Amino acid sequence: MVVRCLALLLVLAGLSRTAAAHPHAWIEMNSDVVFSDEGLVNAINVEWTFDPDYSSMATEGLDANKDTLFSADELEPLAKENIQSLKEWSYFVYGRLNGEKMKWADVQEYGQIMGSDGRLQLHFVVPFATPVDPKKSDFVFRIYDPSFYIAIDFTGKDPVEAVGAKPDSCRIEVGPVPDPNQTQDTKTMLSTKGKDWTPDQEDDFGIMFAQPVSVKCTN
Repeated sequence: MVVRCLALLLVLAGLSRTAAAHPHAWIEMNSDVVFSDEGLVNAINVEWTFDPDYSSMATEGLDANKDTLFSADELEPLAKENIQSLKEWSYFVYGRLNGEKMKWADVQEYGQIMGSDGRLQLHFVVPFATPVDPKKSDFVFRIYDPSFYIAIDFTGKDPVEAVGAKPDSCRIEVGPVPDPNQTQDTKTMLSTKGKDWTPDQEDDFGIMFAQPVSVKCTN
């Protein structure tokens, strides 16, 4: 499953041996819905800030010039490997158009930096295979790890913003955090699983904890 396919999770597998439950790593996230000049949605920007443990483990040995800093060039191989591995899992970005699963074009724009707080930040642009007219279609997306090995949560007052020529009649809505009472049984089950456990391919636990984002337009 995901933990065996993603470079970033292979690194995470070596983290705290005291962890006994999912999730094992945490990402704080912001995102943009990108509009074309014609008012079509054609991409989703994603920015992840990783937890300190992952940031420390993932950058071990990457400080080539030993200056205790991490340049974009030093972090580029890690970013590239992560993006290539994420491709198999739709970059953890799952969209539906009129109820049908969406497909993305390949990510070409991405980068990684080390923040002043010692936490890695990965940003990438997920382009649509075909742009979407939000005034004619029901479009919604979620960003999450299906195995819930990693918890990916929006942060800040306005975690999702519009970039580009958003039609005045459209707005972006971020759904509420799922009700803990509705997900408690799943959390209890996952709490019994160790770091080496992976769910079956068809299982999708992460969606239960992911906030939906939709573009709503009025006529």
